[in-house]
Amino acid sequence: MVVVPQGGGRVKVSVQSCPTEKYGVAVAHVSFGGGTSISGTTTHHMIGVVCSDPVPAEHMIDGRRVHHRTGPGGLCICPAGARHFTAFGGPMDGIVMQVSPECLALAKADLAVSGATLIPRVEGADRVLTRIARVLEAEAAADHPNGMLFWSSVTDALLAHLAAHHVSAAPAPRRAPMNASALKRLEEYIHDNLAEPLDLDSLAAVVGCSRFHFARLFRATVGVSPHRYVVRRRLQRARALLRVGEGPLAQIAAATGFSDQSHLSNWIRRVYGASPMQLAGGR
Repeated sequence: MVVVPQGGGRVKVSVQSCPTEKYGVAVAHVSFGGGTSISGTTTHHMIGVVCSDPVPAEHMIDGRRVHHRTGPGGLCICPAGARHFTAFGGPMDGIVMQVSPECLALAKADLAVSGATLIPRVEGADRVLTRIARVLEAEAAADHPNGMLFWSSVTDALLAHLAAHHVSAAPAPRRAPMNASALKRLEEYIHDNLAEPLDLDSLAAVVGCSRFHFARLFRATVGVSPHRYVVRRRLQRARALLRVGEGPLAQIAAATGFSDQSHLSNWIRRVYGASPMQLAGGR
């Protein structure tokens, strides 16, 4: 579920869906009564898009405060871990998308912007994010008539857009990150060996460092652990094979490095919140 921080006033959630459980994107349609305020610190990235008529609003994220009138298409981006406060001077409806920091980190890695951070926004608009929010809300309200493959494709587009247009330049790290050529070699090695057992020793050997240094170096560069990164790559491959109907589930599990079809099914449910059949487009 999308976690809406509590505050004064009235908050009503009329549409809510989280098919990707804790690792993906959740969406909710939220109505705020006049005089409502919300505050807190979120564990996920929160993207809000206004759907109703303009009302006076006060926003603050990590100390930056803005007083303005927010109307249809108005955008608010609150990165995970940021302290925030919002108050509305009148009733307001909006769509809230909750984004897993892990999934955004992988999208940034795909675009070679690892280490960059999501930029807080308390005003302005983004037509692409607005369109994606409305598509996800409609899917959730209709109980996913297009199947989980459609949902995951739309959320992939959301993550890619955020990574391409709403992140800062990567800060100078305390420890030198993995250089681009080493990261490319590692990505190619993982891609070519997804069906094989992959451990820290073999991955570290590709980069040319110890397994202990490698784990810290990889997380500093990509933003997630090597294990989580490999699992996501295995799932991406499995999803692609399911999409084209490439053999029985047991065969797909073997081709993507899962111990058996039950292992693959459990990970698909954990990450995508769906069965393999649903992910392949069935209901």
